[in-house]
Amino acid sequence: MDDDEYYRLLDKGIEQIPEDVKTTERWKIPIVEITYEGKTTIIKNWKKLVEQIRKDEKHLFKHICKELGAAGDVQHSSGRAVLKSIIKKPSLNKQIANYCKEYVICSTCGKPDTMIVKDGRNHVLQCQACGTRRIIKL
Repeated sequence: MDDDEYYRLLDKGIEQIPEDVKTTERWKIPIVEITYEGKTTIIKNWKKLVEQIRKDEKHLFKHICKELGAAGDVQHSSGRAVLKSIIKKPSLNKQIANYCKEYVICSTCGKPDTMIVKDGRNHVLQCQACGTRRIIKL
């Protein structure tokens, strides 16, 4: 086999790799699925969002409500969250992304393998992948 044939076969093989396998990113910031009922916004995939973010559900919901200036509650039986205001999807996604950047993604290595621990009076975001620790406000 000559070099030209090798590279032709290599290109053909690369073309056949599915797109989802080509990506090296193993975690993405989740996107909300919402519906509106009257003057309320319902996050249909709330339970899935919390599972993907892997942080305290109450803290996440409180952060979103505070940043958007909306009241609401979580309906555990249906796995959804209800905001008592009309909130547009881009605004919700932006707040979830901001939350993830502040409380989920490590600022050093960029991985989502973090946990919030109490260290004296402070809360610390500790990365399980690289060991970085930084003080955060809850």
